[in-house]
Amino acid sequence: MLRLYNTLTKTKEEFTTLTPGKISMYVCGPTVYDVPHIGHARSAYVFDVARKYFSYRGYEVIFVRNVTDIDDKIIARAAEGIKTSGSLPSGEVLSEASRAVAEKYLDVYHRQLDMIGIEPPTYEPRATENIKEMIEFAEGLIEKGYAYVSDGSVYFDVRKFDTYGKLSNRNKDELLHGVRKCVDERKEHPLDFALWKSSKSGEPFWESPWGPGRPGWHIECSVMSIKLLGEQFDIHGGGLDLVFPHHENEIAQSEAATGKSFAAYWMHNGLLTVRGEKMSKSLGNYITISDFLAKYPDPDILKISFASSQYRSPVDYSDEKMEEAARSKERILIFLDKVEKVSGDISLTGEKDLSGEEGPAGVLRREFEGAMDDDLNTALAVAAIFKAVKAGNDILSRGPGADGKFSGEIVKLKELVLECAGVLSLTLSKPDVGTDIKEKVRLLVEERTRAREDKNYEKADAIRAKLAEMGVAVEDVSGGSEWRKK
Repeated sequence: MLRLYNTLTKTKEEFTTLTPGKISMYVCGPTVYDVPHIGHARSAYVFDVARKYFSYRGYEVIFVRNVTDIDDKIIARAAEGIKTSGSLPSGEVLSEASRAVAEKYLDVYHRQLDMIGIEPPTYEPRATENIKEMIEFAEGLIEKGYAYVSDGSVYFDVRKFDTYGKLSNRNKDELLHGVRKCVDERKEHPLDFALWKSSKSGEPFWESPWGPGRPGWHIECSVMSIKLLGEQFDIHGGGLDLVFPHHENEIAQSEAATGKSFAAYWMHNGLLTVRGEKMSKSLGNYITISDFLAKYPDPDILKISFASSQYRSPVDYSDEKMEEAARSKERILIFLDKVEKVSGDISLTGEKDLSGEEGPAGVLRREFEGAMDDDLNTALAVAAIFKAVKAGNDILSRGPGADGKFSGEIVKLKELVLECAGVLSLTLSKPDVGTDIKEKVRLLVEERTRAREDKNYEKADAIRAKLAEMGVAVEDVSGGSEWRKK
């Protein structure tokens, strides 16, 4: 029996799907204005593993992950670039620059998730491709009396939605203590949120019944999930930091619009810290995915570290933990190598045939599945994999039997390790040393280019020095940097 913790009910529940044999899952994706960091990688990994395990269990999974490609942060990054280039920040120029920023960082996001072995979703809708549907959604909420127009913007009236706060388990009065007092005079209540935002001078905009503007953040997820998965679907996921206000607002506007319950199960992954502190550029502990891969080119190391904690638990990053994860992978690889070396001397019979009882591979498969069935407890699932490694090493240490062959159970254990590792998105590959070095240099050069773009010349110089130690010379050219071996 698969059980999932539901943030909405605050309990583990038996998982049942709306359509037998199929799972519909929507997960909040990136706002593409900067390079992804390892916190983004953790969330992407959690739901990649969830999808893989659901598939392992025989479900057909439809997985939607959105892209926010218009947002205040994207516009601000675009404006910075225009200012640096010396161009005038006209509306047309800023709109084009915003699109370029979104495309650039979405491409980086895709490439870096691919580099760490995260599979793409079934569908990846973009906010800017669904503006018409968002306008229609807002119009419907106005007609139903849940939203109002104010000076070209449209706001959702939280006072009209009686159960507002049910996801975060707080009432409206409690939630008011967590928000600033209303600084936008267009809002009738501090908790009201924008469905449509009137555009400021020079900003990108779309025409609407209320004048030029762009969608609010929350509306895009309701519109795109309903469009692709229907008014009701199985799982909505994201980071714990999205519970309020983002997911709370999604529930309010979606259920007000449809009159139906929204997602049946709400999954939220715990957040990532670095040595016990929140990751922040100002603290100097901000680690991008490319930062990580430049230091640890094997993405399995990061994923083993993630898998060693249950997805709802926080994860603390440190070099010591990465080194521990590297040693853990090495233990698995050593076992697989040992089995490969004796592959010509393995009997077709297994432990079950010799003892009359189920062999260790069968027992440990059930242990792995039991762990994953219990709210995707990857920590216990990893433990089951290492028990399989130990069981296989024990068989090997006993040596061949009277017939001069090793028990066929070690093959079953090897297959179990590989299959379970696959569910946890581990490749268990051995990095190619030559390719490894080239990839590390490429990532460092990319990181130095970004540092120069951000005017972080101290970091750029430090990376140049590191590359020099590796025997690599960097030359700055128009549009980036080039490198060569000295």
